[in-house]
Amino acid sequence: MFRTYAIALNTFREAVRDRVLYAVLGFAVLVLLFALALAELSLGEEERVVADLGYASISLFSVIIAIFLGSSLLYKEIERKTLYVILPKPIARGEFLVGKYAGIVLTAVVFIGLMGAVQLWVMAVQHADATVALLAAPVVLLGAIGLAIWRAKDRTAVLLPIALVALAASAGLAASVGVPLTTPLARFALVFGEVLVVAGVAMFFSSFSTPFLTGALTFGVWLVGRSADDLATIKGHNVPIQLRMAMHGLSRVVPNLNLFVPSRRVLASGALGYLGSSLGYAVLYATLLVTLGVLVFRKRDLT
Repeated sequence: MFRTYAIALNTFREAVRDRVLYAVLGFAVLVLLFALALAELSLGEEERVVADLGYASISLFSVIIAIFLGSSLLYKEIERKTLYVILPKPIARGEFLVGKYAGIVLTAVVFIGLMGAVQLWVMAVQHADATVALLAAPVVLLGAIGLAIWRAKDRTAVLLPIALVALAASAGLAASVGVPLTTPLARFALVFGEVLVVAGVAMFFSSFSTPFLTGALTFGVWLVGRSADDLATIKGHNVPIQLRMAMHGLSRVVPNLNLFVPSRRVLASGALGYLGSSLGYAVLYATLLVTLGVLVFRKRDLT
């Protein structure tokens, strides 16, 4: 367990130092802020536009991060030949792969936490018409974050606490101006569930494939998974029976990622129960994928 934890921590440190990650994070923040301007063009649906665009952005960019890290980190270890230094030590290939997966998930948690904090702040500003206290809150929070990073001996170690504190602070700020928190927090948890599955898919393909092929296959699975419900119920006389049967079969094999983007009505009727079943599905599916990846990676010829 300690060896897996060490690999996960090292993977997390490697991931958060990647400039691509910060570029995606910065672009995602701009999209969330742009939601405020876009909401002004709607006719009485400002809050819904801000919320829906924010949730969709966090989901999309989190998936991009999971695919990017899942398809590249393991290959980098092989390409740089650092894997050949690690494996002769008393660490199994399965422990190494699980540690890589855990590090990717940990990175995604930081990303979702920071994006969730921005989203809740945007919702609070939109709900309360941008009071001085709301506009000053990010400045104070960024100052505290900068001080914490500056004083920390290991700057990567404080990123997870910072993300969680930022999310909690934004949640408190949003609640103070009357923003309901049940739906946003449930949405963030569902994004985490989707990342668990997508990262598992990426690690499975990465156990035997190249980064480009891994990324393409994982993205394809994500697209099909988002359409799983439609594939399972597709009808129409214009669609050949063979194609319909193939689509129905495909919908049973790929993960049903529609579970992680439910309608407002579904969450309103029972968010806690739905959240529990969806996250349980994510954990089981991710466990299966990582287990298959471990079995394949054990047999892979690395010479």
